[in-house]
Amino acid sequence: MWMDMAAFTRSAQSDADVDVAGLQRRAREIYDRVMRIHKIVSIRRGFPTTVKEENIAHALVTDLNTQEQIAAREIFARYPWAHVEPSSRRQVMSGGAPFAHVLGRLGRVDAQVVASDPNVDDPFGRYLGSESVGVSGVEFSAEGLLRGRRGQITKERDGSLIELIEPQHGQDIYLAISSDLQRRLYLLLGDTVRQTPASSGGAIVVLDVSTRETLAMVSYPSYDPNRFDERYAVLRDDTQSLPLRFRAVSNQYAPGSTIKPLVCLAGLMSGRIDLDTRVNCSGYLNPEHRTAWRCWEIHGTGMRMAHGPVGVVDALTGSCNVFMYHLGDTLGVDRLCNAFHMAGIGREKGTGLGLREEAWGINPTPSWLATHRNTSVFPAHARNFAIGQGELLVTPVQLANLMATYASGRYRPLTLVGGGRKTPEWRLPVTDEQWRAIRQGIYGVVNDPGGTAHKYAHFEHDRYVLCGKTGSATAHPWPTAYDIPYEDEYGEHWIATIPAGASKPAIERFERQEPRATFDPSAVTVARRWPPEPPVDGGNHSHAWFGGYLQQVDGRGDPDWSQEPRIAFAVLVEFGGSGGRTTGPLAKQVARAVIEVFGDQLEIHHDHQEEKGS
Repeated sequence: MWMDMAAFTRSAQSDADVDVAGLQRRAREIYDRVMRIHKIVSIRRGFPTTVKEENIAHALVTDLNTQEQIAAREIFARYPWAHVEPSSRRQVMSGGAPFAHVLGRLGRVDAQVVASDPNVDDPFGRYLGSESVGVSGVEFSAEGLLRGRRGQITKERDGSLIELIEPQHGQDIYLAISSDLQRRLYLLLGDTVRQTPASSGGAIVVLDVSTRETLAMVSYPSYDPNRFDERYAVLRDDTQSLPLRFRAVSNQYAPGSTIKPLVCLAGLMSGRIDLDTRVNCSGYLNPEHRTAWRCWEIHGTGMRMAHGPVGVVDALTGSCNVFMYHLGDTLGVDRLCNAFHMAGIGREKGTGLGLREEAWGINPTPSWLATHRNTSVFPAHARNFAIGQGELLVTPVQLANLMATYASGRYRPLTLVGGGRKTPEWRLPVTDEQWRAIRQGIYGVVNDPGGTAHKYAHFEHDRYVLCGKTGSATAHPWPTAYDIPYEDEYGEHWIATIPAGASKPAIERFERQEPRATFDPSAVTVARRWPPEPPVDGGNHSHAWFGGYLQQVDGRGDPDWSQEPRIAFAVLVEFGGSGGRTTGPLAKQVARAVIEVFGDQLEIHHDHQEEKGS
């Protein structure tokens, strides 16, 4: 997808084209609006007052090109009440909600922007208080490219030119995002969220495995960027579905069972296990203590899955918790966290996208646990991390990159900019035979009748199979509003209910609304949570994951492991419950959408042996 967010011009108009009557109407509309604001504010304050709208410039004519701006400055130079100011106008296509978070927003230049301006000494490049600046998404990360420079023309009194400094438009930015795929996935994700009663939203990220270009980065719900200012109050107060959150990169979740292939890789890389290692799963780590460290529950039965003797491939296909508990005990937290770091979890600057909103994930090393949880390392930590629970957290975009790492054997930072530019890579120290076992297990999740996603995600295609890993990560309801008991200036007692996701912003907002109130911060309590009720089948809520990639098949319909997959992706549905039942069908739809959008472009062959020798 390509969008020019910097150069905004219009064709020149002749004097005959100027609609004088229209300008007069516009001026009268501005005057009447300002006077209405003046009257309302004066009534509220109880005395005549001046409002800021009376002291700022209001645009009568916009979209002047460079020559028109020069002419206007010359004509209106003798009128102190008339100004010609440089500006930009941002336009997003209709139906822009799928792209709102990626593209980001513009905001007014403030004191903080001016104070940190790297071009403060450049009279043509520095920020002015009347200008806009990127504050989120690509608008922020590419601000230096999208922003242009002002120009200047100097003339003698007789009109002869002394100096001309041409203005410079900002550069065009070409994103790797496929607009067709982005729109399709936004609709598919929206359908799933609406059909899942407890769900508040979700995310889908699709990557090019070879280049790590981001082909889709969907967060649902979103908003119409053309109506952001108009609807800001409503969007801000929607603390249930959080439409302003860029979930794909901002929200961190326990990865659940999607982390299990990496845990197996940690065991193989360290030599603590090999491909002949077997663990017997009776449904419990310790059959004599059945209230803890159990395998997953067979839906609707209350019984625990008992896999019997399993190795790496079987443990991944059947998502065996008991195998992972044993492996967690064998590896310990240090070795697990080293593997997490290799795959980019918790790394400073996240995945390399450069987005202001991006969270880095949490790699819960012993040092992190001591600093942030004030705890030493216990066996429970390694066991929890081995099944993707506990303090271990990832973002959807990190999980998509983890799936690309499973598919290719390489970790590589991501990019939003198109053009096929590859980022630096790190090849995991894993043998071909070990990778084959990991990928066979991931293949089995979807394609083996005993796989956890076979019933929901398996589909037939003559060129591709879907390989993937489901995950159900325990999640706790989050606050959506807080009650603040307070006493007003007249001594009356009230309770204010403030929409917010945490107590600190709730208190800050309350203090702005009721500056004369007195209250005890320790008395602030959660008023509402989402989901408001526990799951109908008991137990805990959980977020639903599916991470996968499309693997080419050979002439027999079997996976062609000599070919590197082109596409990897991650799907998350908040409070979706079972990864298999909720995200499995959605993952199948994502895979079909990718095939339909890219078609023959997916037929790019990457021979592992040739690449390894290059």
